[in-house]
Amino acid sequence: MNLKYAIVIPATFAGALYLTTISPARGQPVHGESIDASAPALSAPAPAPTSTLAAMSPGGATKADFETLASFPFDAPNTAVTNKADLEKVAKQIPETVKKLDGKTVRIRGFMMPTKESAGKATEFLITRSQPSCCFSGATGLNEFITVKAAANGVAENMDDAVAIEGTLHVGLVTDSGYVVGLYQMDGGKIIPAGH
Repeated sequence: MNLKYAIVIPATFAGALYLTTISPARGQPVHGESIDASAPALSAPAPAPTSTLAAMSPGGATKADFETLASFPFDAPNTAVTNKADLEKVAKQIPETVKKLDGKTVRIRGFMMPTKESAGKATEFLITRSQPSCCFSGATGLNEFITVKAAANGVAENMDDAVAIEGTLHVGLVTDSGYVVGLYQMDGGKIIPAGH
């Protein structure tokens, strides 16, 4: 066999193999689905997410949650601050979305920690984001609890389960001898039974 034909035959065979098995048929896609030249179908825009703060409870109170109240980093000064300008600077860490809750009747779920009692009822207590537990829970941030003054003669204590509390929320720096000790206070706090 001539060397000239030995080279041509494999080249011809490779070309035929390409045309029959590897090369796609004319008009067929190389990878994936074929491209449609028509205009893409337009879908309706997705609805804007509903803010938890905009939702209302059955009693007409604004629903709040600790995911929102504790959604920002807050650095409290380690020293007493008595200068009004410095206090305003510290207060600027609270976002406007949270400040909008100031003075509103809100309902929030959390864990009760009584601080004052009378006749077997809690007259003042904290509502915290998570249940405090000895040794295992980290330090509670200033934006992770609400100091509550109970309505009327107080509320029944319930430290075992999360409770829903409703009252007037006040958002702003809570100070004691110049030290920032909290961000949230609630007046007229009452426990809302499940399903209400």
